[in-house]
Amino acid sequence: MSELLEDVQGLPEFEPETIEEVESAEEAVKTFDDLWRNLIYQHRTKYERYTSLNASLSAMNFEDQETRVDFTELNSLRDEIVKIEGGLETLNMFRVYVLKEEAEPWIQEEIEAKRKIKVRTRPGYEKYADWESDNKGSDALNKAK
Repeated sequence: MSELLEDVQGLPEFEPETIEEVESAEEAVKTFDDLWRNLIYQHRTKYERYTSLNASLSAMNFEDQETRVDFTELNSLRDEIVKIEGGLETLNMFRVYVLKEEAEPWIQEEIEAKRKIKVRTRPGYEKYADWESDNKGSDALNKAK
C-alpha cells in the first residue's frame, strides 16, 4: 500500500500524531481542529480511567461490613466526562449550523464506523462489499483544503 502512495505525486506528507505537553492553553489550541482533537484526547483518557475504576469497583467484595469505598475520583471523572461531551456537542453544533459541515463523531466506535467504505460491487467482486480501510491517517487525507 505504501508503495502505491509513493507513486502518487502531489500528496502532502503527514507526520505521525504526537502529543506534547505545553505551558498554556493558547499554545495547545490554535485552530478549531486543535480544540476538537484536544477534547477528544481528554475524553478518551478520562473515559479509560473511569471504566478501569468502574471495573475494579465491580470486582470488589462487599460482603464485609467494614468495606469502605471512596467514590470521589469516580464521581469527579464522570462529571468531567459529561462536561467534555457537552463541549464536543457544542463544537458539533457550531460545525453544523455555522460552518455548514457534517457533525464529527468522537466515540472511537463511531469514528471507526465512519471510516468504513461501502463499495457497490459488480458480479465477481462481492468480496470487496465490506472492505474496510486499515489506514489510520485517512481522516487527514480526506480533508478538503
